[in-house]
Amino acid sequence: MTKDRLIHLCADICYQEDESSFSELYNHFFPGLFSFAQSIIDDKFKAEEIIEDVFVKLWESKKMLPTITNLSHYLYIAVKHGCLNAVTRRKTTEELMPSADFQYKLLSTGDFIIEKENLAKINQAIEDLPEKCRLIFRLVKSEGLKYKEVAQLLDISVKTVDAQMYIAIQKIIATLKITLPEFSHYYRKKNISSL
Repeated sequence: MTKDRLIHLCADICYQEDESSFSELYNHFFPGLFSFAQSIIDDKFKAEEIIEDVFVKLWESKKMLPTITNLSHYLYIAVKHGCLNAVTRRKTTEELMPSADFQYKLLSTGDFIIEKENLAKINQAIEDLPEKCRLIFRLVKSEGLKYKEVAQLLDISVKTVDAQMYIAIQKIIATLKITLPEFSHYYRKKNISSL
């Protein structure tokens, strides 16, 4: 979703109480928030409930939407706190790791079009990343969060986020060089941080 579209949706929700815009916003953010929630609390139903609670509160306080500078970060922080509160209530001490399937949509940046088969290979390369690495990659590349924001969400250092992103990109490039050799010239020309 483009930044302009997001601003337009927020304005429609705030000033016109447009429920279809709110549904579009929910549908856009839900998959990523659900994956993130499951990385904290390994309970699909509870994760869904927490996300729904966050969106109910967002609807109830929709007049403040224009004041939120980074809605994605705001939603992830709200879901994080909801999950941590749920974990505290359950009084569990075990660490829960991500278990959801991640989808990452790569936009065409050149004159070529990525066919479904190639997109599946790219998604598989992302799926094959270690769980923590995959979560960080998704938060940065798919959700557009800054390294500092990801570090705050996951309670890790910015250096750890940077290192995990480097590992993720290196592994993805290594896989794609094998599975998509026809684009090998592209990997050499592009800076890996632009992936």
